[in-house]
Amino acid sequence: MLGVMSRQRTPFYLRFAVMVMAVPLWAGPWTLVHAGPFEVPALVSPPRSTHHGGKLVWLDLETTDLTGAKRFYWGLFGWSYRDYHADGVDYSVALLDDRPVAGLVRRQILNGAERGSRWLPFFSILDVDATFQRALGARAAVQSTPEDLPLRGRQGRLRDPEGAVFALVDSTSGDPPDDPNPRAIGSWGSPELLARDPAEEAVFYQRVLGYSIVAVPADDGFERIRLSSGSRERATVRRLPPGEAFAHAGWIGFARVFSAADTARKAVTLGGRVLAGPARETHGATGALLEDPTGAAFGVMELPPETVNNRAP
Repeated sequence: MLGVMSRQRTPFYLRFAVMVMAVPLWAGPWTLVHAGPFEVPALVSPPRSTHHGGKLVWLDLETTDLTGAKRFYWGLFGWSYRDYHADGVDYSVALLDDRPVAGLVRRQILNGAERGSRWLPFFSILDVDATFQRALGARAAVQSTPEDLPLRGRQGRLRDPEGAVFALVDSTSGDPPDDPNPRAIGSWGSPELLARDPAEEAVFYQRVLGYSIVAVPADDGFERIRLSSGSRERATVRRLPPGEAFAHAGWIGFARVFSAADTARKAVTLGGRVLAGPARETHGATGALLEDPTGAAFGVMELPPETVNNRAP
C-alpha cells in the first residue's frame, strides 16, 4: 500500500541545537566534556563540494540503554564521546581518534511502539524531497518528513516495503571521500540489508536511490545482491538467515576490525552476543554479525592483511 506522508515530528535530536547540561556521575574516562551550543555535526569538515549518491555517510544508534551502549562500544572499539542533553533528549557523538564516527541517542518507547535498539543508516542523496516521492511510489512509508538541519543539511527517514528503516541526507558540507584509505581500521564499510526477498528489496533501492544491481554467489548459500553507484559498491542485500534473531528486515552496518573472531569474543565478554559467523566471504574478508547488550545488531569485517593500511583503534 502506498505510504502516506506522516505528520510525525522529527526526533528532537535530529532537529534542533542542544546545550550540554551536565556530565553524568557515571561518566568515565571515555566521556569528553563539551561546553557550549551543539548542533547535529556537519558530515565533512572542512566542507567539500563532492557528493556520492547512495553512499553510507553516517550511522546513528537508537538505543534503549544509552549508558550501557556507550560502555559496550567504548570497550569494543575504544570510542570516546561528547555528550549532550536538552529537553529530555540524550545524544552522544562517538569519536575515534577525535574523529566523529557515529551518533548514539536514547530511544524513548512511547504508546507501545516496537521495542529494542537499532542502528539507523544515513544515505547520501542530492534531492531528498524527490527521492521521498519515489519511495512513496515504491510502497515505502515515511517515518519523519524531510527537514533542514543547521550544519547537516536536509534529511528525513523512511521505512522500506519490508519494514527496514533508513534515512536520507543531502549534506550541505558534501560527503566524506571514497578515498583515501577506505579500508581504515575503525571505519564503516558497505552496509548490508537483510531481507525476506532480496530481489524485490534490491529493485526498490534501485528505483529510489538509483543503484545498479548485480547478483553474486554467496558461500553461505544465501542470495547476495550488490548495490552500486559511481562504479563503487555502496551496499549489499542478502536473505535473512534462519533463526529468531533475524525475524525482521533491517540494515546492518559493518565496522572494519583487525580480527573478526577476536572482536566477536570480546563482544561476548562485554555482554553482547554473536548472531552469525565469523565466516570467510568470497572476496576474502571475514565477517561476523553481532548484537550489543541493548539489542542492536551490527557487523564487523576483517579484511585480508594485505588490504589493511591503518592501525587498530
